[in-house]
Amino acid sequence: MILVSVRAEEVEKFYGNKHALRGVSLEAENGRITSILGPNGAGKTTLIRIIMGLIFPSRGKVEVLNKDPFKNKKIFKEIGYVQELPNLPPFMTGKELLEMSCRIKGIDKSEIKRVLEIVGMEDSANKKIAKYSKGMTQRIAIAEAILGNPELLIMDEPNIGTDPSLNYNMREMLKEMRKDGKSILMTSHVLDDVKKVSDDVYLIFNGKVFFHGSPEDLIKKFLGVIVIVESDDKESIKSVIKDLDYITNIKFDNKRIILKLKEDRREDLIHYLVTSGIKIRSFYLDDELEEAYLMAIKEASKSD
Repeated sequence: MILVSVRAEEVEKFYGNKHALRGVSLEAENGRITSILGPNGAGKTTLIRIIMGLIFPSRGKVEVLNKDPFKNKKIFKEIGYVQELPNLPPFMTGKELLEMSCRIKGIDKSEIKRVLEIVGMEDSANKKIAKYSKGMTQRIAIAEAILGNPELLIMDEPNIGTDPSLNYNMREMLKEMRKDGKSILMTSHVLDDVKKVSDDVYLIFNGKVFFHGSPEDLIKKFLGVIVIVESDDKESIKSVIKDLDYITNIKFDNKRIILKLKEDRREDLIHYLVTSGIKIRSFYLDDELEEAYLMAIKEASKSD
């Protein structure tokens, strides 16, 4: 049984004098959604293309479904791939493209209806791709990638040109694939989607892995543990927490009290507030991934 669908070990890539990837190691496990983050030019697309066997690494090793992707091309029948800015044949209709993909992958054409419904293209499937908008082209590319429910789905910026409806459907689809034990590896700049679905995050900066962990780990590392308490009893909260040494900062924002913790003591804090007689409407972790990402990039640029 394959437990790790994608493994990259110390991968390096040179383009002339440019060092695009500098010893990148990464794993994407079955039943998990792995996201690769980083600014433009960090090396994300280069890494995806190496994993897909489209370009050779200068150094290092890649395994996909326990095989060398440069020597075992049959594995790609088990992989769905959405490239950045898909270049689909303009003379075909969306449905014709999916029918051709079904023949290549040996998939029953009844699958086409399912994937068109997921991406919301049932009414436009018979139009020529040349007449598609950028978002419609992206929808058909995603439909083509998920034909046959592949073991591994690799997507490079799948949200380009998409709308909230498709983004929601995609998130639900990815969760179902994860539940079925499939592996998903994607790059994305849509941090809200990354936060909602990802189990693992790799942050690449200037060709190197700067951070690896969960979205919550990223937030804690670069923002700290920030808890938001919603209550009408602000003055009482201020009074009872003043002696808690693990609270380093407190801010008031209307009926929200924003507390920064030295360490993750959320359970202790809420127990203390409740037993102190504080009436709390809501208590939650500030999970602003975008802010944490920007802080991480700032740190990465200092250390590079």
